[in-house]
Amino acid sequence: MHRGEVWWGRPSILGGSRKRRPFVVVSHDAFNQNDRYPKVMVVHLTSVRRLGTGYTWEVDLPRGAGGLSVASVAKCGEVYTLFKTSLDERTGSLRAEQIERIDAALALALGLRRGA
Repeated sequence: MHRGEVWWGRPSILGGSRKRRPFVVVSHDAFNQNDRYPKVMVVHLTSVRRLGTGYTWEVDLPRGAGGLSVASVAKCGEVYTLFKTSLDERTGSLRAEQIERIDAALALALGLRRGA
C-alpha cells in the first residue's frame, strides 16, 4: 500500500454505512508499508457532485484518475484512519499533480502551514 493509491473497501465507519466505496491513501509510506502497523489514513472519494461550487478542501478528480470509472471528488475534510484489511481492491495511483492538490486541500482542512 502506497500514498496516492486508490483502493476500494467496505470499512465500518462510525455513523456511516458499510457501503463499498473508493478511498485515496494519504498517510506516509512509513506507516503504509510497515507490516506491524495495521492502519492507514485515507480520504474518501465520491461521485456525488455538490450543487454550485465545491469547497476549497475538495479536489475534483477526472474519470480514469487512479483507475476510477467515474469523475470523483476527494473529500479532504473527511480523513479516516482505517485498518488496512478493510481495503480490498487497488485500482491505481493518482498522478503527482493530483496528489499535490490533495496535499494542499488537506493542509487547508487541517489548518497546516504549507512550505514552512
